[in-house]
Amino acid sequence: MPTDSATQLDLKLFFPYQFSILAQQMSEFIAQIYQRYGLSKMEWRVLATIGQQGDISAREICQFTRFDKMQVSRAIAKLMTSQVLSQQTSEVDRRTIRLTLSDKGQQLYQEIIPLVHSQEKRLLQGLTDAERDQLRALTLKLSNQLEIGFK
Repeated sequence: MPTDSATQLDLKLFFPYQFSILAQQMSEFIAQIYQRYGLSKMEWRVLATIGQQGDISAREICQFTRFDKMQVSRAIAKLMTSQVLSQQTSEVDRRTIRLTLSDKGQQLYQEIIPLVHSQEKRLLQGLTDAERDQLRALTLKLSNQLEIGFK
C-alpha cells in the first residue's frame, strides 16, 4: 500500500528525534569526564547546578534542571553520603532544606569544571565562532519558544 509523506515519519529528518539523539551523544561525550570521579549523570547535573547557583533547595534544582523530583532526591542523597553537599534548614521557611557544596564538593566542582569546558571546546571545535554563536542563539530561541509559546 503506497503512503504519502504526510503519513510517514522519516526520523532522519524529524528535528525533535535528531535533537534527542544529539543530546544523548553530547551527554555521553561529557560523561567521560565526570564518570572518572564516580558521578552519575544525575549526580553531576545536581552538583553542577549547586555549583553554579550556590545555596539552593531541591525543589529549585528540579525547576532549574527540569528533572523529576525522585531523580534529584536520589542524586542529593548519594552526594550527601559522599559528603559532597552540605545542608541547612532555611531561615525563611523552616520546612525547606538549603543545599550548598561542602569543601569537598567545592574542590570536586573546581576540579571538574575546567575538564568539561575543555570537552565542550573539543565538541564544538568543528564549528566556526559564528556557527557556535548561532547554535547557542538558536538553542536558546527554541527553548524560550517552548517555554512560553506552546502552553
